[in-house]
Amino acid sequence: MSSERKSRWLFKITIVGPDDMLLREVMDAINSNTVAVDGIRIGSRDLEAGSSEVRAVMMSPTKRAMDILFSFSYRGASAVIIVLRRPDPEIETKYRNEIRENIGSGCPTRVFYVGDELNEEKRKELAGLFTSLIEEMIEARETSDK
Repeated sequence: MSSERKSRWLFKITIVGPDDMLLREVMDAINSNTVAVDGIRIGSRDLEAGSSEVRAVMMSPTKRAMDILFSFSYRGASAVIIVLRRPDPEIETKYRNEIRENIGSGCPTRVFYVGDELNEEKRKELAGLFTSLIEEMIEARETSDK
């Protein structure tokens, strides 16, 4: 009987975008429990990916976040999800520059377009995006550990 030990990972994912209400919907779709502290929404989610146990901590700064908390939501992030209602190259570039400035280049980043509403189909798409992002980070860490 094999007693292969599961690897454990902790990732911090920052979720950003120009629409605070939309960010809240996305955070609630990913996490069952989120809390708000001085303009920062925080949540976590446990999941299994292959032979790994993962805890993903998500932080999402709102427009009214204090500067120190805003920078804290980026510091140490393993990945970023940019949430937009529709494709907007100008806004996407703004957030990508912010990510590069606060985290550096090479941070896995995804853009999620919600459209008119965060319906069941979009929730499934978000779940797939989230899972593939986690799997990419696990693979990158396992490769760098070898």
